[in-house]
Amino acid sequence: MQLMALARHIDASLACTDYGPNRYEGVGGRALRKEDWGDPAYDTAVARIPARLRAQGVKISKLIVVGVSYSGYANAELVATHPELRAAALIVVDSYLDLPARYLALPPKHETRREIERVLGGTLEARPAAYQARSPSHHLAGLVQAMRHGTKLVVVWSLAPEEKREFVGATCDRLANAQWLARLATISGSPVTGYVTHMKHAHALWDRGQGLLQLADIPTTGKPLLAHPIVFRPHSPPPPSSYC
Repeated sequence: MQLMALARHIDASLACTDYGPNRYEGVGGRALRKEDWGDPAYDTAVARIPARLRAQGVKISKLIVVGVSYSGYANAELVATHPELRAAALIVVDSYLDLPARYLALPPKHETRREIERVLGGTLEARPAAYQARSPSHHLAGLVQAMRHGTKLVVVWSLAPEEKREFVGATCDRLANAQWLARLATISGSPVTGYVTHMKHAHALWDRGQGLLQLADIPTTGKPLLAHPIVFRPHSPPPPSSYC
């Protein structure tokens, strides 16, 4: 509903690519959840959709890829492995760019940790290459390529105490976003800007979606996002103010 409202504000169409095996469709359905966790076959199928729409006569003036929480990671992996999408913008909110770090932040018996192990066929210790292969942090060259083709990268995360507590630091830790934006700057040879808030999880999208679009150079009439820009420079460590 929030994405539909955001699309209406800028006279855009909304396309949602559902992961077929997932059956988590409402409150109480957590046991039916099945995320793709960077499934390359799924990402390849999603990457073909814009061309299929164009072949059907749909005109796509700008492709904006938006994801919050888990879907932020998923969309970052999509664009990093398929820069040929040439999205006008990739917006990642309260998420992470490194799957191993997300996994390690979880308690050993956490249901999400067990879910990751099922999908990837084992633990991080047993299958490190599989975890890396499904991480945007392992495909930074693809993100650089997308950015050089015109993709505006907007990565926003919260340093609020509630965010750190709820996700055990997995969305605000140095290894969630800051480390990789610093490395992205080094690979690209140009500064990269990230944005830090102190909002509750996902509220940067829910309450200030139009402000997110403004950061991606998409004109809107909504209120700006109250976020602090942090510049990551080539060959420099992440600023301490960029992580919890």
